[in-house]
Amino acid sequence: MKMLAANLAGAIGSRYLKNKNQLIFVEYDGFISTIDLAPVSATIISQGTTDIKGTWLFDCETGTNVSAGTTADIWWEQIDTVKRLMVPQGNAQIINLGIVDFNQITPAALQAYNYSNTAIVGNNDASNKLVNGDVFCVRTREGNYCKLMVVAYDYNLKVQWVTYKLTPTYKRIGSGYTNPEDIAVMANEQIAFVSERSGDIMKVNLASANRAAATVVCSGLTAPQQLWLDEAHMTAYVVEYANPGNLFRIDLTTGTKTALYSGLNFPVGLTLSSDLSFAYVTEQGLSGISRIELSTGIKILIAGGLTAPFFLTWTDSTESRLLVAERDPANRISSVDVTKTSNNVNLFIGNTASRPSSIVATQPGSYCVCCNSEVDQYALMASTGTGWYKGIGFVPWNLITALGKADTTTQPAYPFQFPKDSPFGGTLPVNIDHYNAWGSGIKYYKVLIDGSPRFESWNDLRLNTTNGHYDIIELQKPDINGFYSVHNPAAMYYNSDLGCLLESTTVSNGQHTLLVEFYDAAHVQVSSMSNTLLINNEKCVASLDVPLLNTHPANGCGYLKYINATDQVTLRWSAAHPQGFATWSFNIIKGLNGGVYADSGALFPAPVHGQDLIKNVSDLLNNCPGVAAFAESLYVASTVINGHSRQSQLDAESSIAFCLAP
Repeated sequence: MKMLAANLAGAIGSRYLKNKNQLIFVEYDGFISTIDLAPVSATIISQGTTDIKGTWLFDCETGTNVSAGTTADIWWEQIDTVKRLMVPQGNAQIINLGIVDFNQITPAALQAYNYSNTAIVGNNDASNKLVNGDVFCVRTREGNYCKLMVVAYDYNLKVQWVTYKLTPTYKRIGSGYTNPEDIAVMANEQIAFVSERSGDIMKVNLASANRAAATVVCSGLTAPQQLWLDEAHMTAYVVEYANPGNLFRIDLTTGTKTALYSGLNFPVGLTLSSDLSFAYVTEQGLSGISRIELSTGIKILIAGGLTAPFFLTWTDSTESRLLVAERDPANRISSVDVTKTSNNVNLFIGNTASRPSSIVATQPGSYCVCCNSEVDQYALMASTGTGWYKGIGFVPWNLITALGKADTTTQPAYPFQFPKDSPFGGTLPVNIDHYNAWGSGIKYYKVLIDGSPRFESWNDLRLNTTNGHYDIIELQKPDINGFYSVHNPAAMYYNSDLGCLLESTTVSNGQHTLLVEFYDAAHVQVSSMSNTLLINNEKCVASLDVPLLNTHPANGCGYLKYINATDQVTLRWSAAHPQGFATWSFNIIKGLNGGVYADSGALFPAPVHGQDLIKNVSDLLNNCPGVAAFAESLYVASTVINGHSRQSQLDAESSIAFCLAP
């Protein structure tokens, strides 16, 4: 993920201007804005090699040491003879990359890093990160970018540095709008239409984009939301955020409104099929997406269970899948297969910035997401399902549902089947396509849960080319910043796709976002893919009560003394799992004659299933002459998987033996 713009005033609706290679979007506080998506251009404002003196400040713009009390970007703090820190100053921020190729760090790469106010440890001991060859970068107090490499570590730190001034890419081109919600642009990329929450649809010449120069096409709408243009007929479609809300078609020449559907439940997002047969609408009141057949007015809900669904866009020209922004607390983009009406929602981008509103495809595999205060760019192979992140064990990423459960049953011919909607637990093998990632210039990757990098390590076997055996043990582990190395295809590993053995017992039970980020040789993020994972490592419970004869329990030896063949034996049992993620099987066997009774079932969605099995003595004895020995057993099997197998360590079982005799 690359942040394109920050500190925005409520970025909402957006479009891609192909001819200009720009993203155009509205900000709720009244602006039309653009972001230039062309490669970043930059000028060098200072460079060279120098010493950053101990206890002194360093100004990245001028490349000079300055004394305390002077405005600067970083401080080489000397706490004592051992403890040292490189501390960002004021609004400057810093990031440490480790030992990387200094020359491969481009201005575009500098802009993409995630800077922070956290100082870099430079202690004069083994904990030092500012070792010779280490590279760290600074976003300066003036908004410029500086890369620095440690040439020689000492009290006076010798560094090589280059500071760049980047050409601004974000700008506001129009102002004065009354809470704009969306913008739709004609093919000539000169004329646009803006919906204002106050009820107006505005026509805007983008060469003079202030509202004062715009014209009102239509007014009197109730909180109009996403727009869809039919340029061939000079009409626009829009929904009103109300309950009941309307779907209108608006003549862009006359401003005439025609209601096409009434009774929507707080609709927000809208898109149409290219043949104008169907309208797809997000209804926040229904937490879903509805499809309306415009010729008949028939509406059906095609996707439910969404969180504050917002604007819609097609993934591609096939119009088989929609992308929908889901706002807080979900903060994600989901993909919806419109050819189905159930089990058709999958995570597309997880863990976005707060309150995503719209997503736009700018290039194949490249997307811009407008969130409340920022616009972010994602490079994803997930649009075609051929990404470098492959999935968990035998479960491909696309067979993990939006709720984070495995569902291989949608591909019945696939040989590695698991029960429908299996949660994940135990040690999860996160699989990476090392071969194709390397071939695409990817050298590093990170595995993150809920935004925090993982640091698991494991041993793998590498092929010994001298004897053809997999007998070379090699430790796989990330560096101190969480970067794992992509395998060079020249080295053959037995577990060729393994990217991480993620220990899920270290996170809480519940939904989590797994994110895999891919980086080039300069540690610049190129792509990312994610899944929601429902993690559960809770154990099952199997309970068998002491058998009862009428109301009397068996003694310690399991003896039930009966008087009449009509006396009743009660066998009470219960199977449980805190979330219902289990199946159960209960059996009674008698002596050498085998089964007397058997039953089985699934817990979900109930967390417990219990039963009092009541049998007459005569029924249990059957053809045994007055005396018989029995065993009852209960097995509760977890449905949690790690992607390779069911997690039987979470199972529970219980058994009791008893004897019926007069």
